[in-house]
Amino acid sequence: MTEERTARGSRLAILRDNLAKSFTAFRAEIDKTGLFPDLKGDVGKALRKSVWDEGQVTKSYMLMCGLSAGIAALGLLQSSTAVVIGAMLISPLMGPIASLGFGFASFDGHQIRNSIKVIAMGAAIGIMTGVLLTWLSPIRNATPEIIARTEPTLLDLAVAVFSGIAGAYATVQQKGATAIGVAIATALMPPLATVGYGLGVANMTFAMGAFLLFLTNLAAIAFSFALVARLSGAARPIANVEIAPRYVMAGLAAFAALATPLGVTLYRVTTEAKAQATVRRLLAQELKLRPVNIAQLEVKWPLRGTPTIDAVVVSPQYTNGAEDRLLAKLEAEWGERPSLNLQQVVAADVQSQTRAIVDAAVETSAAGIARDVPPLVAIRAAIGLPTQALWVNRAERTVQVVPFAAEGWILGDYRNAERAASAAGGGWNVRVIPPVEPRLFVSIEIADGTPQRSPALDDAIWAIERWGVQGFVVAGVTEGNVSDENNTAALALAEFVVGELAKTDIRAGAAVLSQDGLQRIPRGGSGVEIGVVTRPRRGDALP
Repeated sequence: MTEERTARGSRLAILRDNLAKSFTAFRAEIDKTGLFPDLKGDVGKALRKSVWDEGQVTKSYMLMCGLSAGIAALGLLQSSTAVVIGAMLISPLMGPIASLGFGFASFDGHQIRNSIKVIAMGAAIGIMTGVLLTWLSPIRNATPEIIARTEPTLLDLAVAVFSGIAGAYATVQQKGATAIGVAIATALMPPLATVGYGLGVANMTFAMGAFLLFLTNLAAIAFSFALVARLSGAARPIANVEIAPRYVMAGLAAFAALATPLGVTLYRVTTEAKAQATVRRLLAQELKLRPVNIAQLEVKWPLRGTPTIDAVVVSPQYTNGAEDRLLAKLEAEWGERPSLNLQQVVAADVQSQTRAIVDAAVETSAAGIARDVPPLVAIRAAIGLPTQALWVNRAERTVQVVPFAAEGWILGDYRNAERAASAAGGGWNVRVIPPVEPRLFVSIEIADGTPQRSPALDDAIWAIERWGVQGFVVAGVTEGNVSDENNTAALALAEFVVGELAKTDIRAGAAVLSQDGLQRIPRGGSGVEIGVVTRPRRGDALP
């Protein structure tokens, strides 16, 4: 066993020496460019120590993570670019990311592991701050700033790479932390706040998309740091690196963990870019259009799912059957039939075409702002009844539905329909308002002289909450109320229900059911009659 370890260590040492020779020769060529300062000896050691020290967990680091994420979350909720930039300015994520990049450049598994812990702690603080502020904020609708950070794009990757290179170059030049903080936060803190927003409104699509953007940008920035640190000579010389097997494994694991989302995102955005080029070419061929007449084109191709295409074209005449022919050609090229939404805007002269292109751009921008809409078709299908009214409150992400009264349906059925609709709502809170019943009789079971809360009472309280009724009368009834003893028991039932209603801030008064009311109750039944609709006040009865 000892001989195996010795042999393995020798192979790693040989690998280290070969890498050191290669990088030494490459560094000699880089030095001729004069782009980087001389970082040999004590200067390089001091820089590496500074990067290591700034990548540690401190109280100020945790505080600034929370403050930066809080500002970013508020900026995203009110769609204020200026406020989001303010969050970028104070982000402390530069330190551990720079340390992570230097760890990769030096093949230092210990530094890599430590840096990932610090970044994970900052990310957790940022996400939880975003969740908390989303819960506390009255604004729940997805703003354009939020939607823009729910999935990585090729431009996001470019921002991350350039940010990482700029931050790394400023580090080796020792130009100060402000510019670096801006470069790093541009691609990291807003997505973390968006993850918190997605979790806060229970929209896992937003949360997972923003988290993928965070991981993608983190990987791109860290690898950019590693590249610049190695090219500049700021990283520890490979000849001085102790290549221990456990640190090598830790480094490889961290590299794989960061490279995987980066590779996935690169694959997806590359696929979408190629698909968009194909669609643009086929549109121009099929409809005989110039490139400028394709006003809007958006292609989405998820890793697991059907590609979707939204296109708006402006042409002098309408082309019949263009959508079917385009789908057939795309299916032949891709081996998969996409979902296509093609809008043809007919405009004969140049002025009309220009106006149509501008209008299409405005409509697409408005659609992007309002893209966070509830799945109304799925909600209606889950309820299973025709609806006579429906309201959408985007600020609170709530859908209120008033279905028609259905024969044979009881309150529990409407409540079950609300649960099903909420499950199909994709993170939207669905509230079904059942048809109003002027009088509700709720049976109450009594065990050992104590009234028990029943599912029927739960359904009645749910319905009263949906109706928004306050200040009505709850009348108790037990065994016909033919004696004073029964009147006392009936009043106790009514007071029990009034107390249960009070737990949900519903005000009501307790009474004993009158003789007229007893005629409507099953003989010998025990429960309460809830008078939801009171008698109208007329004449002298008006206050």
